[in-house]
Amino acid sequence: MKISFLTIVCLLIFYSCTEHYESEDEEKIISTTDSFATHYFNYNLKEAMPFCTPESEKWIRYKASNIFQEDIDVLRNQDEGATHKTDDITYVNDTSAIVKCHVYNVMKTDTIGKPGRISEHEIYNISLVKRDDKWLVKMEGPLQSEKQNRD
Repeated sequence: MKISFLTIVCLLIFYSCTEHYESEDEEKIISTTDSFATHYFNYNLKEAMPFCTPESEKWIRYKASNIFQEDIDVLRNQDEGATHKTDDITYVNDTSAIVKCHVYNVMKTDTIGKPGRISEHEIYNISLVKRDDKWLVKMEGPLQSEKQNRD
């Protein structure tokens, strides 16, 4: 009887430690995603950089190089900036996660030669990696919104 009681106590301690670890990681992931999204989707791209991996810089620079005066005018004419809500965290493994981020009133620049347009709602899957106990956004290309089902 003592062995099974000891086993149960050990399992409960392990479970509570694991849950605390995941909860701490979840808080860091949400905090990083929120900070990144606030800056990135409002085109404060330089301010978004500290929340990204060093190799993501080229994609931030790419986005910055594709903003034209017409796009700036669209942003300035907005009553309010882009807002977001993080929805779902999917852990790929111990050091990698994907966060579903709903973004509202975001400027989309998806047509070459035409000014950006404001979209009411887009959904982005943002990849994060854990490095030196810090969660960072890892871009492997320009962020793309999920394709909306038009049915």
